[in-house]
Amino acid sequence: MFQRNKQAKQKKRKPIDSKPVYSSSIREVADHNDSSTSKKPHYLWLYAFFVLGLSTSGYLLSPYGRVNQLYVEGETIVPEQLIMEASQITSKQTVIGTLSNRVAIEAQIQAALPQIRMADVGIQGINDIVVHVADYQTVAYIDNGNRYQSVLENGVILLDDLTVPLGNRPLIKGFESGSTLNKFITEFSKASSDIQDSISEITYKGSEENPYSITIHMNDGNQVKANLNEFISKMNYYPVILEELGGQKGIIDMEVGVFFTPFVSEERAQEDSHETVDNEDLNEE
Repeated sequence: MFQRNKQAKQKKRKPIDSKPVYSSSIREVADHNDSSTSKKPHYLWLYAFFVLGLSTSGYLLSPYGRVNQLYVEGETIVPEQLIMEASQITSKQTVIGTLSNRVAIEAQIQAALPQIRMADVGIQGINDIVVHVADYQTVAYIDNGNRYQSVLENGVILLDDLTVPLGNRPLIKGFESGSTLNKFITEFSKASSDIQDSISEITYKGSEENPYSITIHMNDGNQVKANLNEFISKMNYYPVILEELGGQKGIIDMEVGVFFTPFVSEERAQEDSHETVDNEDLNEE
């Protein structure tokens, strides 16, 4: 009796495994799902790259991938055809290739045409190329008799001659490319537009005694003597001087202070010449 009870108690104490039991098939399904989820982003990147490459190739091979029209925009007096030729952009080039080479194209336009201050190559629409340009301003014209050369604000003298100067820029004589011309450009750029437009011609009269001497011919008929390194600061008083002169014409000396010498009229010159002859006759008698 005692032994049977003992065996019954031993049966009740039989250890039970608390860990859950999974089948190998369930584990394989779970591992497969995890690997599929991790591979999905990789496939998406490959798919996007493939579509992008296919689209780019199709664009380059289609007519839309090549330059259709070339336009020039901006305020310039340089003929559009010259700018187009300087860019060397043709319809055989691709739009992407042209835009990727834009810096070199802009540089070669400025190198071929010194008057161009700025060139900017861009795209317009789907496959049209536009070149935006801006000029260096012409500050004066060198008078070479019947031919005129443009002097730009950066000191460059254009080699191409003009038969007629354009705009209302003054003529200059006696200036050569270098420090003297650059000094004139620097001073002239400080003047107001009214003063600039009132000047007809500037002649360089520099000498050993005064290397900055210039003579300015005004559109109103007056002449002004001044020093190159300060003539604009004194020319700012020119309107006030005109009011004080009351319509008289003559030479205004601004080299040291301000002095006015009226022009001698033809009648006055004839009277002076008659007086001189009469005096000579009296001296002979």
